[in-house]
Amino acid sequence: MSEQIIEKAVIKPNTKQHEAIEILKGQVMLLAGPGTGKTFTVINRIEKMLSDGVNPASILCLTFSDAAASEMRQRLIKKMGVKASSVDIYTYHSFCNDIIKEYPSQFEMGADVRLITETEKVSIMKECIDEAKLEFFIPARADRYFFTKSFISYVEKLKTKRIAKENYLECINTNETLMPRYKELESEIYEREQKGKTQNKGRYAELEKIKTNIEKAKELWSLYELYCTKMLNNNLIDFSDMINFVLNAFEEDEVFLREVSSKYTYFLVDEYQDTNDLQNKIIFNLVDSNPEQNIFVVGDDDQIIYGFQGA
Repeated sequence: MSEQIIEKAVIKPNTKQHEAIEILKGQVMLLAGPGTGKTFTVINRIEKMLSDGVNPASILCLTFSDAAASEMRQRLIKKMGVKASSVDIYTYHSFCNDIIKEYPSQFEMGADVRLITETEKVSIMKECIDEAKLEFFIPARADRYFFTKSFISYVEKLKTKRIAKENYLECINTNETLMPRYKELESEIYEREQKGKTQNKGRYAELEKIKTNIEKAKELWSLYELYCTKMLNNNLIDFSDMINFVLNAFEEDEVFLREVSSKYTYFLVDEYQDTNDLQNKIIFNLVDSNPEQNIFVVGDDDQIIYGFQGA
């Protein structure tokens, strides 16, 4: 029997993909639905750059997951050889983590900074609970650490907001369920009692509940500050810190931003619909401070949120 050789068909870009691959300069946004070859287009675009002699170290590609970054890296190396290994392919978190490690003095952290473990999160939060001397967040059960994981979750959500203390406290004063409602109830009770209407038990109970919630909000901020300080003192960061520290440094130090941005000539973003506000600010800062401003993003047009001016 003669040996049959089955050659795997080479998938080629369609007309629109080919157009997106060929336009290397300027701002380009490619919108496509699921399963239409978005990542395929990004990879082929990088291949085109390398074939045209672009320095692989001048290419930054950001994607959503570690798995996607690894797959892109492997596919590029397999097709383009060892030079493709010099292309910087990151998730946003790993990109920011490398910046922090490369420029520790910029962040007032040691070179041995590392990602906090789940066990360390619990241990540090328990220390914060001990030191905060909470009065309103006292669990009904005997276990004083009953809310530990809830506190950690709250702190991590608060970090994603990048909110300053004064703005946080202002939210307490403006949130209609807190201070405005408290003042409204006080006024209502006063007016009722002036008219001899003394049946205000429910209103007093609501007043006390709001007061407790306001004090709880203040206690949560105290925990947040303690937790962040202890992480910093122990040279520990979490995923939100990676983004926030770098974004803060970019916004506060234009020279530093230009130094990081100038390493690259081309910026690519895969799965752009999954990019959140903070991640989006990272790429905007990099591109806006770059003299070339060559940016290519690809995402699902049914889910995409942001747009680049001039794309």
